Amino acid sequence: MTRKIILKYSTEKADQPILASVIRETDAPINILHADLAAEGGEIFIAIDAPEEKVNEVTSLFIDHGVEVEEIKQAIQLDEDSCIECGACISLCPTDALTLDEDYSLVLDEDKCVYCEACVPACPVRALSVRKL
Repeated sequence: MTRKIILKYSTEKADQPILASVIRETDAPINILHADLAAEGGEIFIAIDAPEEKVNEVTSLFIDHGVEVEEIKQAIQLDEDSCIECGACISLCPTDALTLDEDYSLVLDEDKCVYCEACVPACPVRALSVRKL
């Protein structure tokens, strides 16, 4: 199961190799989806594809290192009945989570989605929305 988490680094923690340490210590498969980290702190958006106990171990280590951990509990929702398959959302998607299949139906791959929400306002019929889990 893939869990998506935002790691919030303070100024004091921004220059420390915490992510590398956690990966080395846990051997967890961590994918960096987006990062905005500078000397004054910032965030790293990661996906962890591991069993629940491994994800808990990883998040506990980040917390122990002084990094704030926030699990993303939202997702983009596609209302297939409203969608007119115009493709307005596809070119805005930075991760190719939105595609057209062979019959030109819109397909949403939530595993690729990084919840940037760029697609939501682009939809002329409001078939895309953000849902809280």
